[in-house]
Parts: sequence; C-alpha cells; structure tokens
Amino acid sequence: MRRLDRVLGDAACSVLATAHRLGKPFVTPRPVKKIVVMKFFGMGSIIVASRSLAALRDRYPDAEIHFVTFTSNQAILEILAMTDRNHYVDPSTPQAFLKTTLQVAAALRRAKCDLVLDLEFFAKFPLVLGSLAGIPQKAGFYLTSESWRRELLDIPGFYNSYFHTSDIFLSLVYLCATGDPYYLGFNDWTARYQYPRIEPSELERAKLRARLGGHGIGCGDPVFVINANTSPDLAPEARKWPKERYAQLADALVAHTPNARVCFIGAPNELAYVRSVAGLCQTPRRHVLAGELSLRELLVLFAESKLVISNDSGPMHLACLVDAPIVGLFFADTPTLFAPIGTRVRCVAPKLYSIPLFSVYNGKDVAVGKPSSEVSNAAACAVTLETVMTEARELLAMRPVLRSTDAGRS
Repeated sequence: MRRLDRVLGDAACSVLATAHRLGKPFVTPRPVKKIVVMKFFGMGSIIVASRSLAALRDRYPDAEIHFVTFTSNQAILEILAMTDRNHYVDPSTPQAFLKTTLQVAAALRRAKCDLVLDLEFFAKFPLVLGSLAGIPQKAGFYLTSESWRRELLDIPGFYNSYFHTSDIFLSLVYLCATGDPYYLGFNDWTARYQYPRIEPSELERAKLRARLGGHGIGCGDPVFVINANTSPDLAPEARKWPKERYAQLADALVAHTPNARVCFIGAPNELAYVRSVAGLCQTPRRHVLAGELSLRELLVLFAESKLVISNDSGPMHLACLVDAPIVGLFFADTPTLFAPIGTRVRCVAPKLYSIPLFSVYNGKDVAVGKPSSEVSNAAACAVTLETVMTEARELLAMRPVLRSTDAGRS
C-alpha cells in the first residue's frame, strides 16, 4: 500500500490540486455538520488519535463524525466507540481495494460531508479519497517538497516532530477549530483531552482468568505480559531485540516476583515467532497466548496484568486504554513521537544518533537495519537487559494512580 501510494499518489494529487484551485472561487463555505477522519495505517495510531476524536466531539457537538480506515482496524473502532459511522477499505487484493474505495467514496458523497481530517502523515490516498467523495474542506499536514499539497489542502497543518503524535493529531483539530496558526492557546487546549479509560467488566475478567487457568495460571498468580512483535510492513527486524533477550527478560521477571507468570502475546500470524522466543526461556512459568485472544480479550489481559513490556506497536497503545503499567521498547523509532500515555509508563530506547532509523520526512525509508542486513537489529542490541529490568522494577514498586477524571466504560 505504501508503494502504491508513492507511485500513483503524486500524479493523482497534482491533477486534483489543479481542479481544486480552479474550482475554489465557486465554492460557498457551509457549516460543519459532518466530519470525516481518515487514518489507515496502524491500530496504535488510531488509539493515539482518540484524543482528537474527543476534541472534535467537544468542539463540534452537533456534528456527525465519520471514520475511514482499513478493515483490519474495525475491532479497535468498536472498542473506542467514539464515532457515529465507520467506513472500511479492504486492501487485501487490488480488486477489493478498488471496489471498497469507490464504495466508501460514494457513501461519503451521499452523506454530504463537510470537512475531512487527514491524519496520515503525507500519504496521498486520504486526499484522493476525500476528493472523490466531494468533501469541500480538507485538513492535513503540509510538506514543502510536495507543492500540490498546499493547493489541495484548505487547512494546512504544521507537523512538529518535537511533539508526541497524539498532540500532532490534536494540533490539526485545534487549527480547524480556532484558525490560530501560532497555536498560542494549544498547550492549555490539549490539557482538556485524555485517552478514554476502559474498565473491563467483572464477567470479562472472570472469563479471562478462566482462560488463563487453562494454561495452568492460578487466579492469584501475578501476570506479566511480553509483546515481542512489531508491524511487519516497516523493517520489523530492526525494531526487535534478539530472541534470547526477550527470553532472558521473562526469566528475570519470574525471578523478581514469586509465583509470577509471563504471557507472550501476538496475532495468529505471529504464533511461530512467539513460540520460538518462549522456547528459549529457562523458566517453565512462561505461556504462549499468541493467536488465542480477541482484541477485547487482550485489553482485559492488560487490565489484569502487573506489568506490560512491549515493543513499539499497537498492543502497547492498547494497554494505555486500561492504564496498565507499561515499559515501551523503542529500538528503531523514538518515544518522543510514540511513547505510551498513562500514569505508570517508562520508555527504553538506544541512545544513538541514528535513532529514529526512519521518519515521515524521508517517507519512512529505513536508512539502516533493513531485513537483508546481517546487523539489522544492531541498534536494539545496544539496549541491555538490565536497562529494561531497572525500568520494570521501578514500575512494579509504584502504586496505581487513581484519577477522578477517569471515566470507566464496560
């Protein structure tokens, strides 16, 4: 998808930008009654964007909010439950992609939406889809090397890589709502919006504990979760520790806490890799749950866990929704942009000039650490087991922080 976006996107957007410029004098501004938010890549990014959805609901209380994403993200939108209508593009085959893109464009055109927020950083597809849907106002992030983008965007946002991605997303909503290009009130404004807090029901917790019991995990056993996986579409090997490090981490956690159990998680297609990692553990108190849990059940597991240690990934951000204690491992990207957000979080990243290994400014082209390289995880190897365990021990010593602003939802 990223390659297709690069190859075809520039030409399509240049044509659409010209048409947009020629037709702009004839467009009459209208009230914003229906808003479309587009975010396609990454379950974690959608969670990170949840504060922006809350801000849209607050600023435009009477507006209908639509969300457009890939079919693989349906479950997380249902968990968040922050939108009025969701539309899905199926990228599984070229035929399915074309068919569903046209269907979504037609549905948005029928809905007569007024404003689209493109939360993909510099991708072309959302703006093409917004144009096909006939949405008159487009907001997105502006890149100087793409001259057409300034023409196509009615509200060009400023991408500031010194801020967390959650705040970057919020900055676009702020710009739409206030028109303030200097963001003078931005810091106070962002303080109003937090992640949704989701509280699993007692029934969900009981079912999860029963499932864990099938693995020999007692009801009172402390549970640690390790997620050794990353998204497969962007240099996954550069974003992982060597397998033996995760296994050593599991052994160290069990040694630290009596009766503790370590659960390795992952999607069904990650099962073989997760088993290979767990197989290197010395402790018998490690368990492979990869492929067994739905997204909702995974959320409940995080709520039941004493600690989650995760590579930078969607599950790491999912754990934020239950305010789990989290150690985030950043071996290729930077926690400045993607750190977990919660009351008990820590981040570990190599202290190297090469980090991040890729960025939105270079089209996420991985300069080093490509899968063909024999030292693809050299940056990750710079992070020691003791560094991660130091952060883990500090979190385990902390008491949960109760916040009166948290809104539990089942």
